[in-house]
Amino acid sequence: MGVDPSASVDDIRQAYLLLARREHPDLHNETEASRSAAEETMRGINAAWAVLGDADERSSYDHDRLRRLRPTTIARPPGDTPGRPGFTNQPDPNWVPYDNSVDHSEFDERFDRPITSGGLPSSLAVAPVMSLISGLVAVIAGSLIGVDAAVNFGLVALIASSVLFLTAPLVALSRSRRGDRLN
Repeated sequence: MGVDPSASVDDIRQAYLLLARREHPDLHNETEASRSAAEETMRGINAAWAVLGDADERSSYDHDRLRRLRPTTIARPPGDTPGRPGFTNQPDPNWVPYDNSVDHSEFDERFDRPITSGGLPSSLAVAPVMSLISGLVAVIAGSLIGVDAAVNFGLVALIASSVLFLTAPLVALSRSRRGDRLN
């Protein structure tokens, strides 16, 4: 799609939309051949977006791409060829065998980043858990010491925590959708 390998999901999405708008088959239906060519191009664009637009697929693609960039053979130094002067028939001390069974890629998961722009505000990520804990503590403590107000507060906090647990994914989804519409 013509983007840098380190491009963000927003950059990739913008490139995808630009290409889709430019290469869509409905815009190239002058002849059957031009429409067929545009359909084939659009299939390639959609396939690229299917890989680069999904976090897991992109991670796998980046991993494979970095593996392909590694050299698979090690060249002998000049003059170290049988029959040539200076040939020693001794192994190079710096030579390391290439082993296909072990993954030696240069992909470093510490630098892997999510490619989605949606997410939860930190307050909404913590609020359901804190409400659940405070509700449980209030119900247990109120029951043990016989304070009805603490039990009632605990029940309200437990109901609030269940509402927050159900609301958090909806908020994250709406934030990601809003980000998609703004682009």
